[in-house]
Amino acid sequence: MKRLVAVRFESIPTPYIFDARDLDLAQGDMVIVGTEAGQCAARVIGYTREEEASRLEDIKPVVRKMTDEDLARLERIHAKERDCREYCLERIRARNLAMKLILVEQLFDENKITFYFVAEGRVDFRELLKDLVERYRTRIELRQIGTRQESAMLGGIGSCGRELCCATFLTNFQRISVKMAKNQNMTLNPTKISGLCGKLKCCLAYEKESYSNLIENLPKPGKKVFLADGEATVVSINVINQTIVAKLTDRRFVKAHVSDILTEDEFRQLPEPKGPVHHERDKARLAEERPEEESPMVPMITETPKPKKRRPRSRGARRKRSKQP
Repeated sequence: MKRLVAVRFESIPTPYIFDARDLDLAQGDMVIVGTEAGQCAARVIGYTREEEASRLEDIKPVVRKMTDEDLARLERIHAKERDCREYCLERIRARNLAMKLILVEQLFDENKITFYFVAEGRVDFRELLKDLVERYRTRIELRQIGTRQESAMLGGIGSCGRELCCATFLTNFQRISVKMAKNQNMTLNPTKISGLCGKLKCCLAYEKESYSNLIENLPKPGKKVFLADGEATVVSINVINQTIVAKLTDRRFVKAHVSDILTEDEFRQLPEPKGPVHHERDKARLAEERPEEESPMVPMITETPKPKKRRPRSRGARRKRSKQP
């Protein structure tokens, strides 16, 4: 059986599987692996099973575990990458290019340098490429990436207080939609459901299937349902507890479990309430079965209003009235 190990490169968050052969490797060890572009330095993140690599056609072996000389060489490569980054930023500002440089990576065999950048649209970087080739005299690649890849390369702390998922354990980026947030009854506030990359959080997809299965059993808000208390309209739902809050025809609010919802036939077969009548349906049924009895005549008692007392006029008012022509 092959001893398969998963490694992760500094610039690519996606782990890759290699054959460890007879090397004694542990998590966190630095190794040299061979890729299509050339030899690269990578970090071991753990062992894996052959079932997980069954779809891979060709599994390349690990070249060797990094020695002290390899680590010293890797330090020189990192120093050169920092110099490349400073020069590239200078040329970007000089040529006024609408691009943001994210990371510079050089292969371990030093035969290629890759510049990763982010831009809103297509960028004409032909003149920038000439400047870089003229200075470093090696293979240069300018690769445009998205904002999700940017966050995965740079890393950071999310709103949950933990390190970004894309920079730690995520192997690929799923398609995230606002419907996932709606199914989880989350506040549709962009600052609450967006990550550092400005896109919807990847963690919205973690419980997608669970919420999708639970929400199928619940009626949507605004739908009419039948309960033991009468016909009602759904106001809100709780997906986790599988409960609803509904408004009855008499404007009362009741909380019920999804198992308490009845079909229309079951609702019609309910026995008549023995207590006071609260619903229009029961009022109509009782009116049909028991017509209203004639109420006895009750003599009406009328009261005669008392005469109002006239207020006496003052002497001044009488004098003024007498002086009038």
